Amino acid sequence: WLQTKVNEYDGTTVTLSNGKQIRTKNLIWAAGVTGAVLPGLNPDVVLPNNRLKVNPFNQVEGYDDIYAIGDLAAMITEETPKGHPQLAPVAIAQAKMLAKNLGRTLKNQPLKPFSYKSYGVMATIGRNNAVVDLKFTRFGGRFGWYCWLFIHLMSLVGFRNKVVAFINWAWNYFSYDRGLRLIIRSLDRRSVNYQTIENDRRKSHSGHPSS
Repeated sequence: WLQTKVNEYDGTTVTLSNGKQIRTKNLIWAAGVTGAVLPGLNPDVVLPNNRLKVNPFNQVEGYDDIYAIGDLAAMITEETPKGHPQLAPVAIAQAKMLAKNLGRTLKNQPLKPFSYKSYGVMATIGRNNAVVDLKFTRFGGRFGWYCWLFIHLMSLVGFRNKVVAFINWAWNYFSYDRGLRLIIRSLDRRSVNYQTIENDRRKSHSGHPSS
């Protein structure tokens, strides 16, 4: 079952790339993501998780005309021995610095190294609930959730994007509609034979194949 890709999930059955199937009503995605490495790059700059080694200017090591930012970039330093955290604020900060450095390149000016200053992290953990970890304080609950909404809304580019996101969030909140976050079709629980799923699970644990 390990080292195998998931090809499909129809709400009751997980189909793997080797043809095997798992009957389940719950599917938890915890595989993570890896970068797509461009062909022709020196293999020495590619880390096991497909992140690319970059210098302080976000140039891929050994190249002066190839840049990598965001999740793909791994700037290995004493402060960040595993690279910067793969978070949106880091990617945004790297993009802003890279844009400035590209302008400096056109003007034949020296590049400025990237330096990230973390103001903290926050994450939602449910409806009306979030945790906020800042340098000077920590808090959570409904107020933390409001802070999360405000910060993420303000970080969107453009007034139109802010308005559309706010309307979508308001609709989802008051209607309990999570459709925008679904990546599978809606499940009609009335059509699911849970007894069959339980029987298949017991057979798989006992070593007998499912019929």
